[in-house]
Amino acid sequence: MDAKTRRKYSRYFEHVPILYAGYDSESYCEALMLNRCPDGMYFESESPIQPQCDLYIKIQKDPPRGSESEPYNAFRAKVKWCCQLAGGKMQCYGAGVQYTAKGHLKYGTNIRHSDYPCDYCDKRDSDRLIHRTESGLMLCTDCLHYIEKLPNNILNAVERFLQGNVV
Repeated sequence: MDAKTRRKYSRYFEHVPILYAGYDSESYCEALMLNRCPDGMYFESESPIQPQCDLYIKIQKDPPRGSESEPYNAFRAKVKWCCQLAGGKMQCYGAGVQYTAKGHLKYGTNIRHSDYPCDYCDKRDSDRLIHRTESGLMLCTDCLHYIEKLPNNILNAVERFLQGNVV
């Protein structure tokens, strides 16, 4: 741990557009990631976020060439802190998040009270919560956690198989 900053990891500074959504949200908000480290990131948004909130985060664009970019493009994270930034004409909030999962799954939204079965295990979640990915897959919480940890090439093959696009 660096004694001067009390951080476990060095920060990498880059300006990368991201989208984030709360666990119960059905839409994404735009934000700008300003720095990151192996276990989290700092971003700025026009909307405040409650600490301890669970988020889905996805990188919108590939990072600039030559940057030490994160090999993942989708994250689940817990908000550690959020505060309003001083100055400027518009309200802006800075937030620090800690990753709880990294992957290549294109996160979508959670649907409560769903009658859809999981596309992976074909079961219905006991509290009728299903996650709909951007690619249209319906996944129960357990399968979402499992699939988001798969390497990108295997994830792509699983998505194609579940969607019926097997070549």
